[in-house]
Amino acid sequence: MAYLRLQNPYFNEEIIRVEQDCETIIDSLHNIDLGNINCMLLYQIEPKETFITINPKLFAKIDFYDDKEE
Repeated sequence: MAYLRLQNPYFNEEIIRVEQDCETIIDSLHNIDLGNINCMLLYQIEPKETFITINPKLFAKIDFYDDKEE
């Protein structure tokens, strides 16, 4: 599991906990850089359970770090 913090001019979510780990997120970002995919689909656990789609090109800043509670 990992935590995300997303920021752009229209959206600021402080803490999003997702099921994927940082390695998976890094792989997805690498695939975006290569042009293999356009966005990431993550399963959000907190603050509510839902699927989220993230297009890093639309966000000013994306921070993520591992959940140390595993």
